[in-house]
Amino acid sequence: MRMGTSGRWTVAAATLLLAACGFEAPAPTRTPPPAPPPVPVSTLTATLTLPAAEAARRLNAETASRIAELRDKPVKCGIGRCRLNLEAVRTGPIAVEARHDAIEVALPFAVEAELSLPGFLKGVHAKANARGEALTATTLAIGGDWRLHPTTSGTIRLDDSHLRLGPVVTSLRDVWNDNDELLSKPLFKMLDQKIAADVRAEPKIAQLWRQALAPIKVSKKPAAWLVLAPERLRIGRPATANGAFVLSLGLEARAHVIVQDDPPKTEPTRPPPPAPLAGHDNRFAVSVPVLLPYDRAAALALDSLAKKPPHIAGTRLRFTRLAILPSGRDVILAARFCADESWDVFHWFSACGTGYLRGVPVFDAASGTIRIRDVRYDIATQNIILGAAHALAGPELGRELESRLVFQVGNDIAKLQGQIAAALARPQGREVTIAGTLKSFGPVWLTWTKDGFVALFSAEGSVRTDIRL
Repeated sequence: MRMGTSGRWTVAAATLLLAACGFEAPAPTRTPPPAPPPVPVSTLTATLTLPAAEAARRLNAETASRIAELRDKPVKCGIGRCRLNLEAVRTGPIAVEARHDAIEVALPFAVEAELSLPGFLKGVHAKANARGEALTATTLAIGGDWRLHPTTSGTIRLDDSHLRLGPVVTSLRDVWNDNDELLSKPLFKMLDQKIAADVRAEPKIAQLWRQALAPIKVSKKPAAWLVLAPERLRIGRPATANGAFVLSLGLEARAHVIVQDDPPKTEPTRPPPPAPLAGHDNRFAVSVPVLLPYDRAAALALDSLAKKPPHIAGTRLRFTRLAILPSGRDVILAARFCADESWDVFHWFSACGTGYLRGVPVFDAASGTIRIRDVRYDIATQNIILGAAHALAGPELGRELESRLVFQVGNDIAKLQGQIAAALARPQGREVTIAGTLKSFGPVWLTWTKDGFVALFSAEGSVRTDIRL
């Protein structure tokens, strides 16, 4: 709409008034920016495995050939209490199978025994040799200190070997069976000790906890890091699968992405006591921010205003400074600008000053841009001088600024999504490996903080951790 003669005189009068005294509007009232959104809880499933072949290798390497020895021990025999000397030695490799949720062991051995009658008949004794096999099953439970506690039970198969003690005939197998507490339990206890030493979960779990704290670089330009804040470790019932002993873990953490050059610093902590694991869910969700700092956004807008200064009511507005200040429901634009008349070559009569406007940040998904809309004067700071500036520029200033407050972030978001998916698909670590598959990205939504505009999108998928015990 064209401005009439009276309107132009009004503008000219306002310009002279402002040129004479300038205008400095009082600072507007600001409220804290929106609180950052809550970070969702993610679950990283971890599987600790011990193949049966590896368990057998360890047991064979660490189990001595002599597995039991008794000297002059009182034992029950067919006629009362006898005295027993016994030595049992392993005769072959220990066989191990992982099945029925237990570590099953077959241990071949040979026995050499000497049995003496009690009391005044102690000079009557007999010797026997026999071959046997211990067939055991070890179940495991985990304690609050993350240590595995084995419990071994089983049977002893022993060849029938007769012992003749004067008029009494007995067998070594019967003596063994009658003294199970004395002869079998020490063998089971030995296996408990060996398996507890070989199947140590707590160092691996502590390593998993440390690895979860380590930032994972997911992007180079800009540099971005996936950071996990682990909160809880859950553990399932020890089991067996595919010929291996398996311990399932669930690490609950809150994941977020930090965009900065150097890796974020994390404080080492100890794993908390275990909690029960119900099911085996490896869902993973992370909120990924794309930050546009206020000073960067203001510089882009100011550059656009400098290249093509807005003309309003025949007056050119020359912006010399622009700052974006966060507030609760909107942002504040602190603008230093001058109103230049076309006939004023040397800007002698330019009206310069500072004013404040407000606008609402939004994300335009179609164009992948952050925009500031509904730009308007801050009424609370508008005094008589700013009112003159309002009369000079009118609502056209807000509309003009809206067209310049447009910031492209769509390309950065798409690039970051691809980099995060590729980084998580690549296993991280050696003994403890973390790898994931991202299945979908959520819609982008906008918030703002004390530092800048934040375009957020969610990344969802699954993350898995593998550990060899």
